[in-house]
Amino acid sequence: MTTAAQPLTVPALAPAGTVPWTPREQAERTMNTFLSPVVGIVRSLYDRLHDTDDVYAYSIAADACNSKVLIDVACNKSNGGAGPDPDGARLSAIGETVERYSGAFVPFDQLRHGTYAELTADGLTCLSPEEYQPFARWQYEHPQVPFQPYTADTRMHWTASLRLGDGERVWLPAQAVYLCENLLRDPPLTYPTSNGLAYGSTTDEALVGGILELLERDGVMVTWYKRLSLPLVDVESDPELAAFFRRHVWPSGMHVSIVDVSRFAGVAAVLAVVRNRNTDFAPLGLGAAAAADPRRAVTKAVCEAVSTRGWAFLKQRDGDVPDPDSDFYRTITAFEDHVGLYANPSLVAETEFLDASSERVAVADLPRLPDGNPGELRDALIERATAGGVNLYAVDATSPDVREAGGHVVKVFSPQLQPLDAGYAGRHLGGDRLHGRLVEQGHIDPADADYVNPLPHPFP
Repeated sequence: MTTAAQPLTVPALAPAGTVPWTPREQAERTMNTFLSPVVGIVRSLYDRLHDTDDVYAYSIAADACNSKVLIDVACNKSNGGAGPDPDGARLSAIGETVERYSGAFVPFDQLRHGTYAELTADGLTCLSPEEYQPFARWQYEHPQVPFQPYTADTRMHWTASLRLGDGERVWLPAQAVYLCENLLRDPPLTYPTSNGLAYGSTTDEALVGGILELLERDGVMVTWYKRLSLPLVDVESDPELAAFFRRHVWPSGMHVSIVDVSRFAGVAAVLAVVRNRNTDFAPLGLGAAAAADPRRAVTKAVCEAVSTRGWAFLKQRDGDVPDPDSDFYRTITAFEDHVGLYANPSLVAETEFLDASSERVAVADLPRLPDGNPGELRDALIERATAGGVNLYAVDATSPDVREAGGHVVKVFSPQLQPLDAGYAGRHLGGDRLHGRLVEQGHIDPADADYVNPLPHPFP
């Protein structure tokens, strides 16, 4: 029998065109309420020091509160934001901290408990085992893979979501939504990450942020696991981007490439590859972004890539660099291990395929979506995802204190998109995204359908 619980309030979406983008001044007033050394979700902000080979922009770090005493879950302690605008970098740092905190809050009184078979017998619509298999069958047989297959008889907690394509309420495994590993004590089907988690001043602003992040990471992971060499974006083809690179990027002396991964979702999505060709210090940094405006995607991805390279430098300086010849199941268990592994210069050659293409694409040829207001962009994203056979599920993940302050956090989940994974044992190699689906869409040759890059990805 299932246990009774109050239903979760799924995101309430305003009709497109009825709610404008929040002015920065208004967003800043709300976000400042989260910052306090005494009672803040964000305890402090500080400028990160710049080296001579960093991008000429701003990088702000944020320290989160001890959420363990508030919500019984330890949230991500160190967060940050970067960009050419100091106010934008500051707000990004606050927003990332708040989203990670809020995403760790579990509304236990709103969850259901039971099996897929029991809940569907009660008349609920649930994510089916056929739609969601995060790991390949052979992975479950490996002794160092701790996960279990999802079946109709798996007993666990569920949370309600809104399926964006048709507006239906669908119940999802809660462990795929909340950043609360082991708190639910459910059979481990997967593990929590921030994929698709976003903060916004309105529900729709958070929602589009979550969707764009899913699409961005899908493109990056497909590119890595299938070892694709995709066209590079010609940043000189756009005067605004060319000026940005001349002022902020090229003075660093780094070799920077922008890989176009837009083809997988029909949305402007790019992977920035920053390489240090001059020394062995932090040889690689990656960043990615998707946006309605391709220029926004490029600038955001570059700033993230440079920040990631700074992280790699710290790992290298501290000697925390996993051995490339080690057992990755034991040495690559968290995002920081992925970054540290590729701080080793001996692995640089294994990443050269990322920006090896001789093909170039103009900025004007990248997809451009309508974004006059959040609802307009939301509907365009949902339409493209649905046309591509992708289901998007949205959960209102706003904790009570964040909601009281006027903020919104949304988690967007999709079993059809390839998520960013953490740890070698946690590679999401199940489902059909990396195999038959790419063949059907014409992205890979049928002969390559079963191939998967055996190396851990270098993405943070």
